[in-house]
Amino acid sequence: MNARLILRQLPNHLIFRILHYSLISQQLRDELVVSAGSFRLKGGGNKVLEWQPFVLWLANLLLNYAGDILGNLLLGSLPLEPLCNTADILLSSLICFVSTQTGTASFTVLLTWPTP
Repeated sequence: MNARLILRQLPNHLIFRILHYSLISQQLRDELVVSAGSFRLKGGGNKVLEWQPFVLWLANLLLNYAGDILGNLLLGSLPLEPLCNTADILLSSLICFVSTQTGTASFTVLLTWPTP
């Protein structure tokens, strides 16, 4: 089946969420590598490079939902309300796991196609 036909059958919000989660994961990983490199140059050793999987997942989750949490705080509703949607949490966790295993760039290439 053609990739364009597969993507047409998916809802648009799902595609945008997948791209958002994968770009946030890539940004987090890039910033951690840069900060680990600067700590290594200062004499911090390789301890910074040993990423804790739970901390990485929690940081990724908070970065993915930072705008929703801040918006809910400003509107006076519950700040952790976006975290009640288990389908989005599972999707975010899956993309976080895939991006740490294979790299986000290779994951987002699967979702792009050439424009005519």
